[in-house]
Amino acid sequence: EIDLEQMMAQKTEAVDGLTKGIEFLFKKNKVDYIKGRGKILGKGKVEVKGHDGKTQTLNTKNIVIATGSEPANLPGIEIDEERVVTNVGALSLTSIPKRLVLIGAGVIGLEMGSVWARLGSEVTVVEYLDRIMPGADADVAKEAQKIFKKQGLNFR
Repeated sequence: EIDLEQMMAQKTEAVDGLTKGIEFLFKKNKVDYIKGRGKILGKGKVEVKGHDGKTQTLNTKNIVIATGSEPANLPGIEIDEERVVTNVGALSLTSIPKRLVLIGAGVIGLEMGSVWARLGSEVTVVEYLDRIMPGADADVAKEAQKIFKKQGLNFR
C-alpha cells in the first residue's frame, strides 16, 4: 500500500533541500537573488516590484529571469486547489484521486498526470491542439505520448 503522507513529506523535504541548495550556490557565486515581478528597462537595467509592493531598479552586467509557471485560467472555472487544482494543488493532494482530468497537455500537467497514473489514478488528458506538448519538438512529443499511453494516460 502507498503511504501518500510519507511520499508528500519526502517531496516537501526534497523541494526544501533543492531550494536551499540553489540559494547556497547563489550566495557562494555572489549572485543576488531578488524575488518579485521584474521588467527589463534596458541593457543591464531591471525594475523589480517585490512582494512587499516596493519597487527597486537594479543595474547589473548579467540578468537571469526565472519565470516559474502560471496556470491558464478558464472562464467559469474556479481553481480552489482542492477539487480543481493547478500543479501546486496536484502536489499537495491528501489522497490518490480515483479519476483525474488534465485540461491541456503541457509538460507540467503531463508530469503530474504521469505521477498520479502510476499511483493508480485513471487519468484523462484533454488537449485542444492536435498534439501534446505544443512547445516541444513534434517528434519528441509523439514519442512522449507513446510513453504516457503505456503509463495509462488516456488522450482525447
